[in-house]
Amino acid sequence: MSAWSGPDARAKVCGVRTPRDAAAVEAAGADFMGVILSPGYFRSVEPADALAVYEAARARRVGVFVDAPAGVVARTARDLALDVVQLGGGETVATAARVGGAGDWAVWKTIHAKPGGSMAEAAAPYAGVADGILVDAWNPSLPGGTGHTFAWDGVGAEVRRAIGSASFIAAGGMTPGNAGAAVAALGPDVLDVSSGVESVPGTKDPARTRAFVEAVRRAGAGGQQ
Repeated sequence: MSAWSGPDARAKVCGVRTPRDAAAVEAAGADFMGVILSPGYFRSVEPADALAVYEAARARRVGVFVDAPAGVVARTARDLALDVVQLGGGETVATAARVGGAGDWAVWKTIHAKPGGSMAEAAAPYAGVADGILVDAWNPSLPGGTGHTFAWDGVGAEVRRAIGSASFIAAGGMTPGNAGAAVAALGPDVLDVSSGVESVPGTKDPARTRAFVEAVRRAGAGGQQ
């Protein structure tokens, strides 16, 4: 198991589709870069095309999968030398364990902030299995990248109590403008953005990407927003 945690928050830019956008991630100095490797989503990238995207940045490579067979996930993760496998669907604890045991990569499991639901209850089964828990806004039609936020109050403490030493990743409607407030309210190890740094849907804006990373760094270091 591998986790990233510490006193300073780190920045992840997700939904990167092209080497050009990966270059913006590289210039911004993001810590993690996510590529959607399951088909059928607006920001999906074919695994055969993903290597060129990853190679355009030095950020840690995150591959996002949604309800893909564990064997397919492991094979793709190996082929693309992923640092992190992010499971964004309804994957079971057994599936997460199988994926984690198949290679030297971290596993992040996404849970969603459903109205009236307990995020602690959703996260707790994966404690000791997943290296990180990613909390995202709930949308019945999409696993992520919706641009919507969720209520932050108390979420960070609730999730951390449930996951122990695993990393806590926060997503959902993050932007350069609210990144500092999100870090302060949630206290995540990693803050994750997708649509919030796009100039048009699916295209990362270099200036917004840099502003997001800088905001996360300032907030994670205790700076003023």
